[in-house]
Amino acid sequence: MWWWWIPLVILVVVAATVGGFLVYRRGRHGGGLPVAHVDRLTKLKAYRSAMRRYRWLTAAALVLVLVGGGVTSVIAARPAAVDAQQNEDYKRDILLCLDVSGSMVGVDAEIMRVFQNIVKGLNGERIGLRVFDASGYMAFPMTSDYEYIMDQLGLYERAFDGTLGPDEDFDYQAGTSSVSGASLVGDGLAGCANDFGDLSDDNDRPRSIILATDNIVNGNQIYSLEQAGQLAVDNEVRVYAINPFDYPLDTASQQLQTVAEGTGGEYYPMDLGSTVSGIIDNINSIEAGYIQTPPEVQVVDQPGNRPLLLVIVVGVLLVVAWRARI
Repeated sequence: MWWWWIPLVILVVVAATVGGFLVYRRGRHGGGLPVAHVDRLTKLKAYRSAMRRYRWLTAAALVLVLVGGGVTSVIAARPAAVDAQQNEDYKRDILLCLDVSGSMVGVDAEIMRVFQNIVKGLNGERIGLRVFDASGYMAFPMTSDYEYIMDQLGLYERAFDGTLGPDEDFDYQAGTSSVSGASLVGDGLAGCANDFGDLSDDNDRPRSIILATDNIVNGNQIYSLEQAGQLAVDNEVRVYAINPFDYPLDTASQQLQTVAEGTGGEYYPMDLGSTVSGIIDNINSIEAGYIQTPPEVQVVDQPGNRPLLLVIVVGVLLVVAWRARI
């Protein structure tokens, strides 16, 4: 490893410091005045005992300095361990599918408020938005970033309401009129069902489409509504349909209800309270799917009890230095 030289450098610095200190002390005492008959003093028992204690204390101080330097070098090298955590998740995938044709524009702002209330009632699910008219456009892909989701839904709501700010240059119809016709509901639902095709690695996650449309078709479709519903069934997708213009005897309403219920989903007339709670309850009642996300690898510092040991060594060193008068 690149840090192998850190302990060596620290030990060299410590040794140089101790050596310089000893040289300094020797030079300072070497400049004293000569005294006669010093040998009589050095032969005294008390003097020899004091010198012996001083040498032991000095040696102990040196050992403590070396031990402290070694511990410091190990801490500076930052011993660490690699921790790989396997994250598991049990969530669902939900695609909001909105008809932005002329017959729907007057109620799309309210539908956006319904979508926002549905999002608020969910927790951790991945959510995306596709809008369609003659053709479909992915407004934003599936994500669990709920702040971003609410920002985008709010932007569409303001666009439908005509309350965009002066700095908001946004066209809710962008990408929805690349072919002739209007409100091609079968193609719109088919496009939403096919959006799950890119999620083949997450087959265990339940998939749901919340489709808001009046099912009033104007033009030639590639997919009929029934064919699009079968495509949803083939992709194991439940369709929850919201019809703002629900009439019991209306053929379009009955067709939409039949297709939605045929996928295992439900059909709802436009009602802010019951529609939101009904969809949330149905989605939450579906057993969440298991996914295994890539492991998170973390390098965790593990100094152990070395910092405490260093504090103890420094404390003992200060006591020894005080007793030795170093």
